[in-house]
Amino acid sequence: MKLLWWCIAAVLILLGLATVWMPIPTGVPLLALGLIVIIATSRSAARLLRSRRRNTPHLNHAITWVEDRSPLRFARILKRTRPRKK
Repeated sequence: MKLLWWCIAAVLILLGLATVWMPIPTGVPLLALGLIVIIATSRSAARLLRSRRRNTPHLNHAITWVEDRSPLRFARILKRTRPRKK
């Protein structure tokens, strides 16, 4: 089952990369959805993203922006990767 989700994520990311430069704004949402699928299925990917968000304020700001505008189901997945307070 995990392999199926990773294949879906790969297809979403490839479609997002293929359409990111087109005038119809479908590339970025497809990339974000592919990222969400990967984070939802892999704890190590979530930990990696959390450390990247901690070390890169611009990335943290961008993902927080996506969290605020995503449906609740997707926002919960992204909120798991928020950097923890020390």
